[in-house]
Amino acid sequence: MPGVANSGPSTSSRETANPCSRNKVHFGSIHDAVRAGDVKQLSEIVVRGASINEVDVLHKFTPLHWAAHSGSLECLHWLLWHGADITHVTMRGWTASHIAAIRGQDACVQALIMNGANLTAQDDRGCTPLHLAATHGHSFTLQIMLRSGVDPSVTDKREWRPVHYAAFHGRLGCLQLLVKWGCSIEDVDYNGNLPGGSHLLLSIMATLRPLGKPKIIKKRTKKFIRHRTD
Repeated sequence: MPGVANSGPSTSSRETANPCSRNKVHFGSIHDAVRAGDVKQLSEIVVRGASINEVDVLHKFTPLHWAAHSGSLECLHWLLWHGADITHVTMRGWTASHIAAIRGQDACVQALIMNGANLTAQDDRGCTPLHLAATHGHSFTLQIMLRSGVDPSVTDKREWRPVHYAAFHGRLGCLQLLVKWGCSIEDVDYNGNLPGGSHLLLSIMATLRPLGKPKIIKKRTKKFIRHRTD
């Protein structure tokens, strides 16, 4: 009875007496099973007739989106093996790869890449998974994608590159990684401006210091200042 202590036999004692029933949860939807990482119930729900690409009502996520979101790697592998649509997008234009990049789900990103995920797919703002990983500061996720051979200089609808997002949001680890991969800090957007404010300058200086000679750093910093003052 709610709010009354010791009103009868405890749940824990009953579960101890019957360990097979302990923590057993039966999920009502394929999305719930995937979020919980329960591949056995996922399989059973699909056998009973649920679509492997069923879209939930609230978020418009497929099971594959939820697997990428929650890091349910075993479920993600199962879904891919059984033909889940890796190209399906949400209302914001996100594929499972976009969501894995946002969440920093490194193993899921790797699995999606191995199964042919398109890392140049753009959402409704033109952002690729690289943009989103840089935005959220997931440097290892970003590195996995860069090693797959994807172009790090891809632009969104404002002509912002992943390096701009990393600098704008102060993601120094991602910024340093992108610079090491040859990204330029001198690219401008469609208005001819470098994104960000003084925090971008500080990010650039902190990132370039261990990467290059003082004269090069000074030259690039002066060029940045000219862009900001013109």
